[in-house]
Amino acid sequence: MTLPLVLVHGWGVNTAIWNALIPELEPEFEVHLIELPGYGDSPPTQPEMSLAEITDNVLSQAPDRAVWAGWSLGGTIALNAALTHPERIKKLQLISTTPRFLTGSDWEHGIQKEAFDKLAISFRGDYTKALQSFLRLQLYKTDRAEQRIFRRMAKDLTSLIATHHTPSVAVLQNGLAMLANTDLRDQLPHLTIDTQIIAGKNDPLVPIEASHFLNKNLTSPHSLIEMETGHIPFLESTKGYIKALTRFCKTES
Repeated sequence: MTLPLVLVHGWGVNTAIWNALIPELEPEFEVHLIELPGYGDSPPTQPEMSLAEITDNVLSQAPDRAVWAGWSLGGTIALNAALTHPERIKKLQLISTTPRFLTGSDWEHGIQKEAFDKLAISFRGDYTKALQSFLRLQLYKTDRAEQRIFRRMAKDLTSLIATHHTPSVAVLQNGLAMLANTDLRDQLPHLTIDTQIIAGKNDPLVPIEASHFLNKNLTSPHSLIEMETGHIPFLESTKGYIKALTRFCKTES
């Protein structure tokens, strides 16, 4: 019997972001792709949704006692689900996830509000153009050869993602507002689930120090895997990511 695996995508995209991984995952896992409200074929239940409401929506789509892998915004949602409904989750993988996205007087490991606001403005216009630029930003390039490869990857991903129903401006803005107002740092010691943190050393959106903070402040069994990637390690280093996930799932906590 294969292990159920729940994949929760990030902001601005949809479940198509996982497509390249599915053939690699299906021999080992029963894969459940969760569409966030307002993305893909999942309509928003209301114009504005809180983290708690989105978490409940995702939980309603997920099987019991599954491994959850959440990326970026999806990691925030998965972390919140694990904190509020630990009985539903067997193991937790947090990919490019931070307890707080924005910088503050007591938090240096986020992004500036000005950059956050600029991102919000860019998605009020041409979604496809904004998405392609956003994806290119997230991919770490070490040389011109990788620049060409990842430029093409961003273009192909944009085309793939845009073939699905695109999220409305209201859904996108609600997601950013939720992230801007979420701070789970004080909740981390209450997490009871075995957790694997996957972090890109060159992530432009979630600094590696945020993952170090998670690693330091979680009291449940946990591990940190640092990869030579940007914000999308499961696409930038797919083999390394699959290896880390498979090993984590087969290890008894």
